[in-house]
Amino acid sequence: MESRRLLSFAPAVAAPKLTLTNNDAVPGNERMVFNRILHPNTKIPNKVHDHATLKLKNSGNVTLKFTSFAISGPWKIANTKPTSLAPGATASITLQFTASAPPAYTYNQTNGTTNTHKAGMYSGSLTIASNDPAHPKQVEQLAGYFQSDSENSEEPSLQTIINNVFNYKTKINSTHISTLSETSGKKLYGEETNSAYWTASNATSGVFIRQIAAFHTQGSQTSLWWYTNPTTPSLHKIFTTAGSDGQTLLPHIQGSSSLAQATFKPGTSKFGFKIDGEWSDDKKNQYKSASAGGGHHVRFFPVRDHNGNLIANTYFMVMDYSVAGSENFDFQDAVYVISGIKPAGN
Repeated sequence: MESRRLLSFAPAVAAPKLTLTNNDAVPGNERMVFNRILHPNTKIPNKVHDHATLKLKNSGNVTLKFTSFAISGPWKIANTKPTSLAPGATASITLQFTASAPPAYTYNQTNGTTNTHKAGMYSGSLTIASNDPAHPKQVEQLAGYFQSDSENSEEPSLQTIINNVFNYKTKINSTHISTLSETSGKKLYGEETNSAYWTASNATSGVFIRQIAAFHTQGSQTSLWWYTNPTTPSLHKIFTTAGSDGQTLLPHIQGSSSLAQATFKPGTSKFGFKIDGEWSDDKKNQYKSASAGGGHHVRFFPVRDHNGNLIANTYFMVMDYSVAGSENFDFQDAVYVISGIKPAGN
């Protein structure tokens, strides 16, 4: 007779499990970002990212019960907090960044040198206590950039945006500086990738791009295109960012409540980018003198996560508007994260 062995399976442990999802997606589910301007532009009021939503889900099989929601830093929960969640149920809480004065000055985090004590970043946290046995206290990181005024040399520097607020570990420069100056010609900084043109890493899925910051003249829209033929480029519009979102993190598409993000499919062709009048190809830019960086007005940096690990085929694209005789080289007029691309050279 054939011998048989009976297999036994341990029953699933009954327990609640809290899962957190940052509805903004970036920089991740463990961190939420905000910005606030105390004195908005009087002619074109600033739309800022001072509210953000965190989704709570009970991924377990027992009712999840909340004990407390504790906040450190200038934030508050702007809606009703849940007391419990049945298995599979979800609820959302909206956090509001409430800073009313600049943080204590440690070093200049702005894009200028004249109002360094009027702006800066706050760090905080939300600690959620529950009966989740694996994680009885879950901590959500909070980061908020405060400006006393719109523009006025109080905007965050590129390093403040990428390294401080979003907590990406990409090396922009070895020390914290307000601007990426190139008044004597093109200069590469940190881990910058010197490539004007790109290819899709997967032609089928295409390229995803999201604007994570806009700090330029309030009220001005910013349009983004891709193109394939360097000699006679045919421009393909990706999106236009709202003029009201000229001084904010995570801006929106003009005339829409949708965030400024999109997917496009260039196939296997080599392509470049155009942001308003600035091209990723230095040779195509209007101002190409040595004092204008030789036309180098769009930069690319690889994206490193909060642990310093490179995220495959993912890059920051950052831009500085060139104006004859008055370019400031802050390179945070428009900041994008692009996934699904590989450098294709100049």
